[in-house]
This record gives sequence, structure tokens and C-alpha cells, in this order.
Amino acid sequence: MSRPYGDPVEIITEPIPAQSPFIPADTRIVVGAVAPASPDPIPIVLLPGYEYRIHEWRHPETHEIHWRLERRKAGRPGADDD
Repeated sequence: MSRPYGDPVEIITEPIPAQSPFIPADTRIVVGAVAPASPDPIPIVLLPGYEYRIHEWRHPETHEIHWRLERRKAGRPGADDD
């Protein structure tokens, strides 16, 4: 049985400030994560011993694209979680 991802946070992105012929025009950079206690995005800290994945999520009403970061304990598939 695979370990589920948890602790999802929303990622704040913004357009890249400088254009380059090697970077698509609609590319965005990560600014930080949303936090209820902070008006500004908080830097993302990746902890050792965890696996992370980021995926796109589209708001059902506004259809704006949002990003979510999820983490889970790293380890061999099938290994017991501590």
C-alpha cells in the first residue's frame, strides 16, 4: 500500500520579471506558500526524509490556476511507516 501525500499547501506564483527566448512567456516563478498567519507568502522549506509533489489545481468557479504542494514520508514502497 502506498503512503498518502498530506499536509497540502497552496503555492503562490507570479510572472517571471524578465523575458528570455529560452523561457515560455506564460512561465511563472514560485514566490512562497499561503499561510493564514501571514499577509505575505512564506518561503517554502523542504525537509529531509520527505518526498514532495506539486500539482495544478483549477478553481471551480473562477477557473484560475492554483498550485498545491504535498509531502509524504520518504522510504521504500511497502516499508512500515514509523
